[in-house]
Parts: sequence; C-alpha cells; structure tokens
Amino acid sequence: MRRAALISIAAVLAAGCGPARRAASTTTTVAARTAPTGLAVGVVGPLSLDVAGARIEHGRLAELTGPRFVLVAANSTSLEAVAAAAAAHPATHYAFVGGSTKSSRRPNLVGLVLRDDQAALLGGVVAGLVAEEQGGANARVAWVGPEERKLAAAFARGVHESLPRAAVLHGYSKRIPSRCKEAAIGAVGRGAVVVMAHGGACAAAAADGAHQQDHVALDLSDFEVPEAAAAIVTRDAVAGVFHGGEDLVFGAASGAIGVRRLDPSIPSATAALARTAAQELASGLRPSG
Repeated sequence: MRRAALISIAAVLAAGCGPARRAASTTTTVAARTAPTGLAVGVVGPLSLDVAGARIEHGRLAELTGPRFVLVAANSTSLEAVAAAAAAHPATHYAFVGGSTKSSRRPNLVGLVLRDDQAALLGGVVAGLVAEEQGGANARVAWVGPEERKLAAAFARGVHESLPRAAVLHGYSKRIPSRCKEAAIGAVGRGAVVVMAHGGACAAAAADGAHQQDHVALDLSDFEVPEAAAAIVTRDAVAGVFHGGEDLVFGAASGAIGVRRLDPSIPSATAALARTAAQELASGLRPSG
C-alpha cells in the first residue's frame, strides 16, 4: 500500500533591488514514495483473491520469481512445471490449487485438493431439482464422460436426495470432446433432461450437445470454489505459516464446495434452491429439495 508524504519546498527568487520590487515565492509539491507493505503473493491462472495483508500479483509462472508465496491454478499449469519451479526457487513457497502433488512432493510445494465427490453430490442435488421442474418426479438425468464410478455414484446419491424417483443414466465415453458430446446427445435421446460431466474440454463438449437439444448441462467445476482454499492458505502465509510436502483437502465446510455458477437456462427459483442445498451441505446437513 502506497503512502504519499507531502513535502513543501519554498524558493524565494529576488530580482533587482529597490522599493518597487517584491520577492516572488513558488511552492513545489513532491510525492515521497514508501515501500509497499504486505506479503507478496503471486497468482498464476484464473484465481481471484483479496486477502488482508497480501499484495496480489498476477503473471506467468516463469515471471513470478520475486513473491515469497505463489498460487498456481491446477487447470492452468502442469504439476511438473510447478514442481520444477519449486525446485529452482527453494526460498519461494508454491501452492497447486485444485490438484494433488502426490507424484511430485517438494518441501516448498503444497497441493490444495478439492472434494470432488462432494462437488458431484451437490451437482446431483441440483440435477434433481432441475429435473423435477422440467420432467416431473420420474424424470431422467445422466452422468456422461469417462467412467469414474466414485463420482457417478456420488452424483446419483445427490439426485436421489432431491428427487428420489428419478432415473440416473450413464453415458460413459473416452475423454475426447467429440465422444463426450455424442454421449450427452445419446443420454438426451434416452430421455435425460439434465446431463453432468467431470470438467474440462469433455464437459464443455457435453454441454454443447445438451444445449443443442435445449437441455441443461452441469459441470463438476460449477460446484468447486478453489478461491476459498487459496484464501485459507494465503492467510496462513500472511501469518508466517507455509505448507509443503503434502496435500491439504478442502470440502464444503471450508467453502471450497458450493454453487460457483449455474447453467443460465436454470430458472431463478430453482437456482435459489440449489444455493440453499449448498448451504445445507456446508453446514453438515443433508441437502434437500
């Protein structure tokens, strides 16, 4: 934070002599700069932070060699690149936000893992809410994309929390955008009024397929809030506590799982119910429809 101290310098210019001449004065104001305060925190990727005591600087990983603490969004940079930076700059601490560092442990590198099973469960709750509004108590929804049984099961549990009689379909495919889109279109053809996928290009393609059929699409990342986890470790860093050599896991109770964004075609009343369900999950309650 910059503070400006105003310094006044008076200069008297006397020209000639005699009673008819008077001294003229000029005042010049100079801003004296002070060094910025707070912990320098670098941010790589789409993370928005505002933490007291931290000076946030956005940039590329290779450029952020000055900050003592650097947060890197896992969807923007590979773990290998972050681990290499941590090895090259041992005095700087790094946080891999939204991913595990299990395969590349470093004493100055920590992974911030989000509970994707909780995100899938919340997505299922929202899918059930939307399905009831669009298709009634016996509506169908679908999980599409690569076969990830843990996440698909969590999604199904969430659907049945809000709509017990709903049918949950599976449209498994390879993690290839064209295949994910085909799986979504196929699920809609089987009667699904909502489709959900894990994330990335696969989920974007699945959403494109669902939207072409005028149906709602959900993405796992719709229910992940990496900024919440990033803010927690940044506050620790400001207090002088740095984590490394491990993964830290964040769930709904920390605010890292919640409604981040929703398909704009979801009615406002249903979106409000979705946010209430997210609050219940964060409070340790069973989300309800």
